[in-house]
Amino acid sequence: MPSYYILALVVYSFYLFLGLINGHDSPLIDIKFQFFSFLFFFLLLNQNINILKLLFLINGIVFIIYFLLLFNLIPNIWNENTLGHGGRVYGPSIISINLLFFYYLKKGKVFDRKLVIAAMMGLLYIALTTNFMNLAVFVALAFLLMVNFKKLLKPIYLVSIIIIIIGGLTYLNSPYVPKLVAAKMKYIYKPWEYGSLKTRVKDFNQVVENEDFGVFKSFFGEGYGTSSQVYRYNPISISLSRTFSFQEIDNGFYYIYHRGGWTLFVLFVLSHLYLFFKIKLLKGRLGFVVFVFFTCILSIHYFNYYYYLLIPFFILDDKRVNTKTVV
Repeated sequence: MPSYYILALVVYSFYLFLGLINGHDSPLIDIKFQFFSFLFFFLLLNQNINILKLLFLINGIVFIIYFLLLFNLIPNIWNENTLGHGGRVYGPSIISINLLFFYYLKKGKVFDRKLVIAAMMGLLYIALTTNFMNLAVFVALAFLLMVNFKKLLKPIYLVSIIIIIIGGLTYLNSPYVPKLVAAKMKYIYKPWEYGSLKTRVKDFNQVVENEDFGVFKSFFGEGYGTSSQVYRYNPISISLSRTFSFQEIDNGFYYIYHRGGWTLFVLFVLSHLYLFFKIKLLKGRLGFVVFVFFTCILSIHYFNYYYYLLIPFFILDDKRVNTKTVV
């Protein structure tokens, strides 16, 4: 076990102990994610697996699964309903294509044929899930991969990028785009009208207004195992208005503050600054900022989806990644 792994365990133990003292209701809903995250990272360090080939494989499998689900060719084990609000397809919550993008940026690699094919598959299943967060990360990372900053001001390069963008937008607004994808395009142009985003903003404002932290909690939070409560008013049917209890509202920055106050939040920022400066290339650094910011501002997935741990793994154990053997 590397020293940073042991240090993370020590820091986490303090805030876990604090949470146990506070006696939160159903703390395992929260704590199980950290437990399995430490186990997952330990396995990454000690298993001889080619992570990149595995990510390409997973990306293809997820693509196939989503289209089988869309046409009702396989039973859905991820949700009782395959199609949700606005035609959203429920399936595996995997972001392998974005992780591949980040690794390419970190290594200074450009699009190759394998990544182009993977990107087309990834874009389609992200569109089917109508996940704005994953789409925002996908677009930002893809843009960083395509753009050459040294050539950006050259007329022919700039014109080429403009033509590609116009061509893409023209296609997305054409009758040849699948109806399910076309229905989601309005959220790309006006993300502030996305219902889920509006709800997240309201939830966040309500939780912050109801927050009653003293001096101790401001510094150390309420410990792991805490949760948030939000009252949602239903104007159509008042009887459906009720209080919801969440592991946390969809904001990763508040997630870390609620559990550890300013001390854990500062540790989070400092550790990510360390990771930021460990990345040598500018594009890799920008990709890292995009990944962390968009994920944390729109969700808590950064803390409860284990595969996000591949980001620090790629940064801290790059040599190990390059020497992994095929699965």
